[in-house]
Amino acid sequence: MPLTPNFTVTQSLGTPNLLEFNDTSTGSDGAVVNRWIYIQQANGTYIVEGSNTTTDYTEVPYAIDPVTLDVLTKDVAVQITVEWLNSADAVLYTKANVFRFTNFNENFDYALTQNLTSNPLLINDNDFFANKSEFRTCIDSGNQAFDLVGDLFSAQQCYDRANNLRINSQYFFNINS
Repeated sequence: MPLTPNFTVTQSLGTPNLLEFNDTSTGSDGAVVNRWIYIQQANGTYIVEGSNTTTDYTEVPYAIDPVTLDVLTKDVAVQITVEWLNSADAVLYTKANVFRFTNFNENFDYALTQNLTSNPLLINDNDFFANKSEFRTCIDSGNQAFDLVGDLFSAQQCYDRANNLRINSQYFFNINS
């Protein structure tokens, strides 16, 4: 039975920078020895692991599965393409899919909730509630754009606004009260 290429990608809450790739292909092809994983952002640029700046992909030997890549620094909506290659690096199979990874902002939103419940008066401080509402709305709007129509650009715009609120949280959330 020939190879039917497929893969899954997951992100865990505790380590949002890591993506775990699982090759869920069925069948087999003895010629496959390598995979190239492309992670393309909505703006057309590629995310690669480490300091690799010479290629648009991360190379993973076929024998390694699952593989964990340390590639994220923020929430993103991306298209991931995996190519299965032979020993001459000729592409034998290709599979692409779109994904959203939002655990940086989801983790932060939950931390804000914990801060609010441990100090209910925060809701009165420094526009905390308005900023938290905007933050949650940005995450949810990005998810909606992605889930409803696979709109990576709009999703990323929403995630970028939420990323900005998280990264600059000292200006938007008085969590030291």
